[in-house]
Amino acid sequence: MQVKASELLARIREMYPEIEKNGIQTLCFYDEKTEAWVVEFTQEEHSLETHLDKKDVEDCLAGKKCIHMGVQIGRFVESYCLKDDVCPTDIKK
Repeated sequence: MQVKASELLARIREMYPEIEKNGIQTLCFYDEKTEAWVVEFTQEEHSLETHLDKKDVEDCLAGKKCIHMGVQIGRFVESYCLKDDVCPTDIKK
């Protein structure tokens, strides 16, 4: 399956609306060297990135399953948003 970065970003934003709600810039690209997708979150001076397995991304975008990708991005977003109160949430550290 040929995956486009725009499709992956749209799926991530759909799964985690708090990304846009809190003004977090998100970009992604496929790294041929590691054969994985790199997703970077940036807000002001904060920046973090994570790597997603190519097969997990393909499965999610094909509508098969989003468990691995969803859990990884979900934990990442939660950690990012809670670190230094980057995103306003009702969750207490």
